[in-house]
Amino acid sequence: MPRGTRAAIERRHASSYLSTTVTAGMPSLSAGYLAVFTVGIALRVLISRVSAWGESLIDVLEFATPLDRLDLLRELHAIFRFANASPQDIWGSLTQHHSPLLLLLPSKLILDPFLSAVVWIAVDVVTAVTLAKTAEILRSRSKNKAVCLSPVLVAACFLLNPYAIAACVAKSMSQVRTCLIMVSLLSAIRGSSRLLVLSHVLNSILFFTPIMFTPIFALLGSDSYADYGSWRSKFGLRRVDAWYVFLRKFVWHASLLLMASLFASYLLSGDPNGAFVRSVYGSRFLADDLTPTIGLFWYFFVEMFSHFFSFFVMVVHVHMWIYTIPVLLKYRTDLVFGLTILLGVQCLFEAYPCVGDTAAFLAIWSLSYGRLADYLRYPMVSFMLFAYTTLLFPVFRYLWMYTGSANANFYYAINLVHGMGIASVILDAVWAWGRERWEDERHIQEAPKDLQGSVRLIVQQ
Repeated sequence: MPRGTRAAIERRHASSYLSTTVTAGMPSLSAGYLAVFTVGIALRVLISRVSAWGESLIDVLEFATPLDRLDLLRELHAIFRFANASPQDIWGSLTQHHSPLLLLLPSKLILDPFLSAVVWIAVDVVTAVTLAKTAEILRSRSKNKAVCLSPVLVAACFLLNPYAIAACVAKSMSQVRTCLIMVSLLSAIRGSSRLLVLSHVLNSILFFTPIMFTPIFALLGSDSYADYGSWRSKFGLRRVDAWYVFLRKFVWHASLLLMASLFASYLLSGDPNGAFVRSVYGSRFLADDLTPTIGLFWYFFVEMFSHFFSFFVMVVHVHMWIYTIPVLLKYRTDLVFGLTILLGVQCLFEAYPCVGDTAAFLAIWSLSYGRLADYLRYPMVSFMLFAYTTLLFPVFRYLWMYTGSANANFYYAINLVHGMGIASVILDAVWAWGRERWEDERHIQEAPKDLQGSVRLIVQQ
């Protein structure tokens, strides 16, 4: 048996035994939820109050991107509500990057510091509840529940994550995007086509990049509906028929809602030329704004010769989107893990990322962490990389922006270390997933006799 295999099996065997013997001594599930949500909400309220309800953090580079800042949305509302400006000039200036659909939001919720802070905290609470419910469903469907993190711990991985807290307090639109991704994931796992279509199309029309997850959500929803859907109570319908019914329904309804949303955006923009498409969606591809972020994009193109600019913009975006196909093929049997990898790739190579995107990736990673933890090779390295960047991001930004004793190279160096942290988690997770599958498929017969039962239980997952 390869080195480490027996240790991993023994740990799983022990965890399975402990889960059945010490449950009575553990705190109740409701008490755990209450503690996690109370602490998470209290931290957000406290930090928001100290920072003037988050107003002093809205423009911090790590927390909000040039395309997702709340200030930009406030500016859009103010121009349309109070300024006598031409819509052609507004969208033609290429400075407004929020979807016209957001003009439907009440201005008071956006402009008032206290109300907007309450809204963002509520969005994070919805995200945590959705994550906990997703973990609960996945755990109930697993044959070995001992290797799955409890829903309370999964919710804590998001609510108590410093990145999620910072992005929430700074009122970054990344938190809205994260919430819609989690709702889409829960809807797909439940096999609920209507909620999946609504949440995913809204996410795509507001931020565009979530379109990258469409194939995974479609297949995950079809699989869940075919395995656990209400069709099973009907007579004469086969599983494969139910699978295709869900897929056709998803594609048809999503296409209709997407076209309706684009038409509504066109009407709300007030521009007969449709210039909002270039300003809202084109800017995410063509890099109109090279304001520094925590990503790898801005510095590379600041130093780029102008005649190479268009080519490398295309290369960078194709490089990110092309991962969709191999990830979908490789992890067809574990689409939740496939979504985790795609979200990590997007955090790493997206043009305008922030720490809220990293928090979303780590939150979804917690859904698979429990069963892969025994196979991770360097989790401490990944943790230290994130700890290092968390401490030095504000330091180097201050030295560069305020004291002038550092320059862009210092800040970009921390960006690279942060990217290394994300890449470290992705690569370690991919290796752990492959190692788990390899051991399950090829080394059952080599397990010692006293562990045969444990091995069979692991393989049945």
